Formats: sequence, structure tokens, C-alpha cells
Amino acid sequence: MDNTAAEVEPILRSLPARMRLDRIEGWGGIFHFVIVGAAKPDWTIEVKDAVCTVEEGLRGDPACVVKMSEKTFIAIETGTKNATFAFVKGKIKVTNVGAMRKYDRAFWKLYEALDAATPPAP
Repeated sequence: MDNTAAEVEPILRSLPARMRLDRIEGWGGIFHFVIVGAAKPDWTIEVKDAVCTVEEGLRGDPACVVKMSEKTFIAIETGTKNATFAFVKGKIKVTNVGAMRKYDRAFWKLYEALDAATPPAP
């Protein structure tokens, strides 16, 4: 994961490796992400039976639709912007807050995963 580019597609495609299995037992759903300004703006994330799939395009009946700018998405994933503050300020639009909270708990943010994968300095 340390070679994941700070770009929308690689970040989203890294989600299966960032699942927090201890937090998803009995949970699943389909999520549509619309990342405004990205080269590939529409994505479907599905969690089912402890497996995460990521597909370009919007497929299925989502439990939640999430819309934000490319800049906001990358800033949240890389740890330079707080997702809660971005939501409160209207930078993130969410159709189902409860489903989004469960989604947010189900995955490490990119910066959290990178921190966990980086061994401590000697």
C-alpha cells in the first residue's frame, strides 16, 4: 500500500486491502461515490460477506451515495482534511448518514494504512 498514488482511482482500488475485518461482521452494502473533477468520477463500492469490490461506474441499488470534489476526497484520504469538518461545511454530500458512518468505520483511511505499514525508525 505504500506505493498507492494520491489519486482517486488508486485510492479507491486499495479499499479491499484496507478493510477492517473486525468491524464488518454481519455488515455490507453498496455505496456510490461521485468524485467531481476526477478523470473517472463514478465508482461503486460493495461490501458483501467480508469481501470488498470496487468497480468504475454506478451499479446496483446503493445504501448511500457520496458526492465530493476530487480535492476533498484526496485530502481526507491522505489526512490533510478532516472528513467530519468537510461534511459539516458542505464539502461532502451523503444520502444516508447512518450507512456512511458504518462505511467509514469499515476501512482504514489511506494515511492510517500507510502509517500502520511503515516500520518505526530505528
